[in-house]
Amino acid sequence: MQSLVTVIIPVYNNLKTLKKCVNSVLSQTYSNLEIILVDDGSNDSSENLCDKYMEADSRISVFHTANEGVASARNLGIKEAKGKYIAFIDADDHIDPEYIEKLVSEIEKENCVMAMCNAYDVREDDFSKRIFSKTGKCSVKEFLEDTFYCRAEGGTCWGKIYRTSDIKYLFRGYNYCEDAFFVVEYLLGCKGYVSIIPEYLYYYVRREDSITGAKKIPDLADALYASEGIRDLCIDKFPKFTKSANAFLVNNAFFVYLNSCHDQGPEGEGLREKAADVVRKYRLRTLLSHKTTFKTKMACRISFVSYGLLSYLYGRIC
Repeated sequence: MQSLVTVIIPVYNNLKTLKKCVNSVLSQTYSNLEIILVDDGSNDSSENLCDKYMEADSRISVFHTANEGVASARNLGIKEAKGKYIAFIDADDHIDPEYIEKLVSEIEKENCVMAMCNAYDVREDDFSKRIFSKTGKCSVKEFLEDTFYCRAEGGTCWGKIYRTSDIKYLFRGYNYCEDAFFVVEYLLGCKGYVSIIPEYLYYYVRREDSITGAKKIPDLADALYASEGIRDLCIDKFPKFTKSANAFLVNNAFFVYLNSCHDQGPEGEGLREKAADVVRKYRLRTLLSHKTTFKTKMACRISFVSYGLLSYLYGRIC
C-alpha cells in the first residue's frame, strides 16, 4: 500500500502557469495523492480552472478564500491535509514525473524527517541548476547550520517532503522568507536526519512579477524581520544555533540592502539603514567564522570600506 501524500498548491492569479503545474502533479508515477488547491482570492479566472480540475479528478480538493497571502493559503492546506506526508508546490512551478515517488522512497528508506531533491531555475526557456553543496544523509543539526551559512537549500519549502505528524508549527505571516521560517521551525522540533537526493526533479520558475522577482520594499522588509525572528527563536530556545543564525541574518541583511537600492524614497532609505545596522553589528563575527561562505566573507570585507562599492560589484556580478 502506498502512503497517502498531500500536495498543497497555493494559487493566486496563476492562470498562465497553473495548467502546467497541476498537470505535472497529475502525471506522477506515484498515484496515491491528495491534491489541495487553495485559491487565495484570485481574480484572473485561475479560480475557475481550479474548480474544473476538481470536477475532473476526485483526488483534487479546492478551497476558495479571500486574499490573505501564500502563508495563509499553505496553512489552510496543512489543516485540511489527510496524508502521511506533505509536499508544497508553487503554482508557478512544475515537477518531474518521478518527483513524489522518489521523495517518498527516500524518506521511508532512510527513515529521515525530511527528504529533498535538487532543482532547476527556469527563466523562460533557460534552465540552470541550483547546485547544493552535498547530497546524501546528514543530521538535522548539520543541515540547519548549512542552511544558516547558505550552504544548503533550507530556505525554501518546495523541493521537499515532510512528515505530517512532525509539523508542529504553521507558516508565519510573512510574504518573504516565510518558507525559511517554516523549514527551520519544522527541523528545530525534530530529531534525526535529512536526506538529499542528487536528481533534479523540481522546476522553480522565476517570474519578474512574482514576490521573489519583484522585490518590493515591504516584502524585503519581511525578509529582514523573518531572519531576525529566526535568530531570536534560536537565542531563546536553541542557543547552540545562535552563531549560525546570526550569519543567516547577516546574509539576508546584505540581500535586503542590495535589492532595495532601486527605491530612493524614505521607505527604501529606512530599510537600508536598518539592514546596514544589522551588518555592522554581526559582520565581524560572521567574517571570522570558518563556516562562512567566500561570497559572504567578501561582502563583509567590502562593507567595511563602502556600501556603494558593494552595490556596484553586486550589480556587475548578479
